[in-house]
Amino acid sequence: VNLTRKDELSLDAAHLYYGGMTQAEVAGRLHVSRPTVSKLLAHAERRGFVHIEVLDPREHDEHLIASLQERYALDELRLVSPPRPTTGNLAPLLGAQAALLLGALVRDCDRIAVTDSPVMADIVRCLDIMPLYGVEVVRMSRGLTEHASGRSGDASVRRLALALRAHLHTCDAPLVVESVPRANQLRSRSDVRRNLDLARTARIVVFSVEGPRALLGMVGDLGLSDTDQRVLRERAVGEICSRVVDAEGCVCLPDLNNRTLGLSLTELRHVEQKVLVAGGTACAPAVRAALESGYANRLVTDVGTARWLLGASG
Repeated sequence: VNLTRKDELSLDAAHLYYGGMTQAEVAGRLHVSRPTVSKLLAHAERRGFVHIEVLDPREHDEHLIASLQERYALDELRLVSPPRPTTGNLAPLLGAQAALLLGALVRDCDRIAVTDSPVMADIVRCLDIMPLYGVEVVRMSRGLTEHASGRSGDASVRRLALALRAHLHTCDAPLVVESVPRANQLRSRSDVRRNLDLARTARIVVFSVEGPRALLGMVGDLGLSDTDQRVLRERAVGEICSRVVDAEGCVCLPDLNNRTLGLSLTELRHVEQKVLVAGGTACAPAVRAALESGYANRLVTDVGTARWLLGASG
């Protein structure tokens, strides 16, 4: 092992400090100044000699986890606890925990259906390359907000396929079309039909949800009637796999639903492993709707949302 003198001193300082000594005591033992000890400890962290892990008991609340698993028949619940529950610092934590869940869940010859979304980008960023074979990744669709934004890339899904050494299936078709006949015409197209069949037969689906506020900003992009716009404002709690739902998890915009390509909520319910990754106040009602309707059996969320779910189920 090629270590410099500074490396060796930093390792000695780390052993002593994390073994229980104060920085002043370490300085006396190594015959250096206290500021030097601080610099040596920082050097040890930069060099990867020290791994610091924060064990937050809120993320391992046995009562909260067991209560929610029983209430919603969840096979697995993973919690994160951001220092402040904002979208900016919550998403990377959700992605990191979802990456751990997915890494433990996926196996050789699996088929995984996913959407290309900001959540998927955070998951892939934390997912290690896995020595698997025979895995297939199916890009189901974009979310409605991604559709309205005009973003059509599938970069995160492609990176997921690379990490899993998987064959990627994509389909060049719009998410929402102008009429039901046009949607039916597209569903009969061979490539679209094949992609939908692959998504339906996936063993694992990874998805997120959106709150109603994001939907309200794109009524013009979705071609909603005045009646549907009113229903969206008054009844919708969010979007699940590109389907706008009410508090009971039922589709509340049938026309839009019939003009939308992708996995239906009924089909989603029948997938073996349904991984929902979402958190935060804005989408909590949509998370609850998904759980109440059996659209997810594995959940990655934040402690605040989990506590809200437990209170809402009471």
